[in-house]
Amino acid sequence: MIKRLLIYFIFLTGLLFFIRHLHYYGLLKQQKGYYAKYKTAFLEKNAFDVVFLGSSRVEMHYNTRVFDSLTGRNSFNLSLAGATPIVAFAALKAYLYQSNSPEYLIYEIDYHFLKYPSCEVKEFNNYFPFLSNKSLRKNFNLIDSRINHFYYNPYFSLPYTGFRNLSTSLHGWLNIANKTDSLFYKGYLKEVLRPQLDFIPTKAQYSYFNPMERNYLDSIIILCKVKKIHITLLSSPLFAGGKLDVSNKPAIISHLKSIAAINKIAYFDLSSLPFCNDRTLFVDHFHMNFYGAVKFTEYLSKLYHNKLRLKTLK
Repeated sequence: MIKRLLIYFIFLTGLLFFIRHLHYYGLLKQQKGYYAKYKTAFLEKNAFDVVFLGSSRVEMHYNTRVFDSLTGRNSFNLSLAGATPIVAFAALKAYLYQSNSPEYLIYEIDYHFLKYPSCEVKEFNNYFPFLSNKSLRKNFNLIDSRINHFYYNPYFSLPYTGFRNLSTSLHGWLNIANKTDSLFYKGYLKEVLRPQLDFIPTKAQYSYFNPMERNYLDSIIILCKVKKIHITLLSSPLFAGGKLDVSNKPAIISHLKSIAAINKIAYFDLSSLPFCNDRTLFVDHFHMNFYGAVKFTEYLSKLYHNKLRLKTLK
């Protein structure tokens, strides 16, 4: 009886691994969209000149197509949903585990969101097919101790897969594009689906740099110095320059400038550029649409050439 149960268990386990392999294969067949983006970042060897690192604000603000066309560089948008410094550090280490070091790294500082320590990897099931990257698995597991179990145990990972992932895998098997796939380009998401910003009641909150997240910002800076990467800290546009959401913006900006000065790197606060009061360029207080991203990236391209590379771009 025990022997028969053991045989059934071994057969079922093998079957689950096979089903999971088929599922991941469909996801990795995606040629566009965010699965193709993560495949590039975590499973392929790359040699990008410039990498943009950060959260969904990076994904929606840093238009790689515009940046490359204006600067002649080869950039990649390495952005993850809700990526505070600890998550961004894990992503950067995983990227460098596979790829050559970029010449420049531009890291987005979401100063309105620095006081919240990370205790999760948001949308963690989207990373299941990429956990064969040992660095990604190791550093994500430091944030969420279930990550190793998701990788080694199909009994544990399959219930967390989700219908959306299964649907995306099926699209991959059938070579059918998803709705947003064509909107991705080298990690950047062209936001044209959401309506422009409406009037949203809000109350400005006090912000500060959580000590744990500050330590991981230091880790990102140290890693870049070890890898001989020129790192620049930057805050991209917020609606109304952030004054509607952050009550102590001058103090937090001053703190970020002091961190940059201590490490002898640059920090640019671009959160309140002249067009930041234009609602038609935003979908919410923190994210710009495609038209806003074009304006911001044009400004960033000039800053990159004139301030970082010291080559005038008119």
